[in-house]
Amino acid sequence: AYTATGITNNTNFTKNMESLNSVISAGSGVEAFSQGFNTATHSSSIDVFDSLGSKHTIRMEFRKTALETATGSTWAINISVPAPATIDTTAPFDEKTGTIHFNNDGSLETFNPPNLSFSANNGSAPEQQVRLSFGSADTFEGMTSFNSRSSTSGISQDGFTGGNLLGIKIDQSGTLVGSFSNGHSFGLAQIGMAKFANNEGLSAKGGNIYDETANSGDAIIGTAASGGRGFIQSSALEASNVDLSRALTQLIIIQRGFQANGKTVTTSDQLLQTLIGLKN
Repeated sequence: AYTATGITNNTNFTKNMESLNSVISAGSGVEAFSQGFNTATHSSSIDVFDSLGSKHTIRMEFRKTALETATGSTWAINISVPAPATIDTTAPFDEKTGTIHFNNDGSLETFNPPNLSFSANNGSAPEQQVRLSFGSADTFEGMTSFNSRSSTSGISQDGFTGGNLLGIKIDQSGTLVGSFSNGHSFGLAQIGMAKFANNEGLSAKGGNIYDETANSGDAIIGTAASGGRGFIQSSALEASNVDLSRALTQLIIIQRGFQANGKTVTTSDQLLQTLIGLKN
């Protein structure tokens, strides 16, 4: 500050800088970390869904807190969710902290917490368990720690919002698969299929309908494409299953019978005409 007597000491500045007025002696064992280490942070988020299908965003913030050459690095994790939702049973209810430790080769060693107790507090089911998975121990399939800029390369979760049924299709096993507007598909029901010890013993009723008989044996109900049963082909028209040689033979027999009946009618007519002529 400048006064009439000259420039005085900047007391606040001197006091704040006192912590830097020291020297780290060579071989003293004191560790000095770079600015990059002290600012090593990363954040990401993932969507979760409550029992009513409402979406909520969980935010995760990571910060490196320790580095050991022999054992690897440790990161602190802070997990939070917007109010009124909660993820912990102790205050602060909308936050939960944990740690992630990496081996010195960059692979994941341990992490906690393994799950969250999520309550949306909107009328949905409380304390839904959200399982967290950052990867398997001593592998590189999940989170890793290397000398590069932090980034999120992939996030997956198995929750989903509500959806309307858009269509139904049938697969080869006879499962009725429903497609919904939320992009998911689910099996809604399954068509049963019967097989018999002797298919030739079935009694044909017409229209591709058959009845079981004592000769065919009882129906053995199961799923299609299993236990020797055929598979189901949806959206397909069945080709003709008529035995042409047998059908043509029967057609010839019927035609000959029709011709014989026609001759009988003609002969009867001629006899009647003859009788009428004799009477006259």
